[in-house]
Amino acid sequence: MVDTYALSVRIDSYEFGGEFYFLGEGYGTAEAVLKHVAADQILAMKQRPHVAEFLLETLRDGENVSKSTYEQADPDVSCGLHFDVDHQQFRFWGGDHTVEIGSRPTKSELRSIADDLS
Repeated sequence: MVDTYALSVRIDSYEFGGEFYFLGEGYGTAEAVLKHVAADQILAMKQRPHVAEFLLETLRDGENVSKSTYEQADPDVSCGLHFDVDHQQFRFWGGDHTVEIGSRPTKSELRSIADDLS
């Protein structure tokens, strides 16, 4: 049986607030979701001059699922990622763990944070 995950991504700013959702297979722990899924989302957000570009690319590429599909899923692990645009802060949660990530994480820093979750 393949491990499944659900990841909600919340983006908040003075001008915008929204949430979208990802479902996938292959990762069944918060550590793995942070290392292999959420880290990619964080790095993609960091590389865009405006979060709107990230959102449009994500929606255009059809990577996300609807809220109802997300709510009906029965994943092995549920995680969340929050990006406070105005304060340039990322927060990740999975299971009983919540970690503040900061504003300019690198891929190696994200992997280290993920390792600390286990």
